[in-house]
Amino acid sequence: MMGEMQRLSNKVVVVVGPNASGKTKLAVCLARHFNGEIISADSRQVYRGMDIGTGKDLAAYGGKAKSAKRKAQKDRVAYHLIDVASPRSQFSVADFQRSAYRAIDDILRRKKLPIICGGTGLYVDAVVQGFRLPKSRITNQELRRIRKRLAQLSNRQLLRTLRQVDPATYRTIDRKNLRRVQRALEIYYASGKPKSAQLEKIPPPYKFLQLGVAVPRPVLHQRIALRLRERFDEGMIREVRRLHRQGVSWNKLDAFGLEYRWISRYLQGKIDRDTMEQRLGADIKHYARRQMTWFRRNQKIYWISGLRSASALVKDFLE
Repeated sequence: MMGEMQRLSNKVVVVVGPNASGKTKLAVCLARHFNGEIISADSRQVYRGMDIGTGKDLAAYGGKAKSAKRKAQKDRVAYHLIDVASPRSQFSVADFQRSAYRAIDDILRRKKLPIICGGTGLYVDAVVQGFRLPKSRITNQELRRIRKRLAQLSNRQLLRTLRQVDPATYRTIDRKNLRRVQRALEIYYASGKPKSAQLEKIPPPYKFLQLGVAVPRPVLHQRIALRLRERFDEGMIREVRRLHRQGVSWNKLDAFGLEYRWISRYLQGKIDRDTMEQRLGADIKHYARRQMTWFRRNQKIYWISGLRSASALVKDFLE
C-alpha cells in the first residue's frame, strides 16, 4: 500500500468493462493496494432492493476476514452511489454526475484515491468528459405530468415520437430500453431541446486514468452464462416479485431492462420459464457487445488483461 497520498490532489482512476468482465474485483484490488474507495457507475445499482439482478455483490467490498472484526474492517473497501435511490423514483444522469463529483471531492479531501467502476458508459462519460447536462425549465408538477403521459404510451409510440423530435438520439439509443427512450423524450419536453443537442462539455478539474478490462468474447459469454445461473440460484426471481409487491410497477420493472424486464414478463405469465431464460441470456450478451462498442470509441482507455498491468499503470499515474 502506498504511504503518503499528498500527490493525489486531483487524480481519479476509472475502471470500465462489460458485464461479467471482472471489473469490480479488479477495482477492489486496486482500492486495497492504493488506499482507494469505489464510486459505482452503474445506472441500476443506485436503486435500493435491486441487488441480485444488478450484481451488486457487496461482499466483494468487505474483505475475507470473519473472525477478526478489526481485520475485516481494515480490509473493507468503502463504496459510493450504491443503494442511494428508491426504484420507484427517477435517478438521472445529471443526478449521478452531481453525486459522483461530490464523492470524488470527499474522497480526495481525505487523501484517498477515487476509483470509478462501472459499465454504464454514459454515466462514466458524464463525469470524465464533464457533460453540461440541461436543467429543466418546468415545475416538478409539470414534469410529473409529462412522465405520466409518456408512461401511457407503447414502446412503438415512444420510438415514433423520439424519431420525430430527436432523430440523432433515435439512431443511437437502445430501442429495447423503454426507460431510456422515455428519459430522452422527457429531456426534450422539459428543456425544449433534443438530448443530442445538449451535451456540451466543461472538463472537470481532475486528471483521469481510464482502464478497460479486456476479456475474449468466448470467455465473457461463458462467464455471463455462469453468473446468470448463479443469480437464479440466489433468488433473482424472488427479488423481482418482492420489488413488485413493494410498489414497483410492472412497467417500471420492464423499463429497467435485462433481468428485471424478462423476469417481470415471466411473472406476469407473458412468457414461460425457458423462453425467459433464453431471451435474458441473449439480451445480456447483446448488451455486453454494446458496452464494448461504447468503450472502444474512447481512445483514452488503456485496455488491460489483469491486476499486474493495471497496478503498474496506476502506480505510474500517481507518481
